[in-house]
Amino acid sequence: MRQNPIYIPFGGKYDYEQSKEFARVIVTLVHRELPDYTSLERTVKDRKGKMYLDFLQNRPHATIATAYSVRPKPGATVSMPLHWDEVKKGLQISDFNIRNAISRMNEMGDIFKPVLGKGIDLKKAIAKFSEK
Repeated sequence: MRQNPIYIPFGGKYDYEQSKEFARVIVTLVHRELPDYTSLERTVKDRKGKMYLDFLQNRPHATIATAYSVRPKPGATVSMPLHWDEVKKGLQISDFNIRNAISRMNEMGDIFKPVLGKGIDLKKAIAKFSEK
């Protein structure tokens, strides 16, 4: 199973329950907008080929491949942070590997770095959801 996490910077300001509930809101909103492509169903057979939006992966003792980690896959693929405009049809796990990861970082810089910054303000983010 391939996981493609989306990281939201919290800056160490929120506890597990707060971050979990925020993730639940996000995946619920995404699923409402894209019900033909996404699923909140945990059971694989009940997803019917749809992308599972997993907010429960954000829990103590869960493991996930971090940015820039080499995966144990043929070609030594790398878990590569992407700009949103790079996320498109045809993107392959093999596009980023141990042979091109360093040159990409040298060219683009560390695009994951902002995730490690001060983080978002949950109250402001939730207020934005309420406006819609």
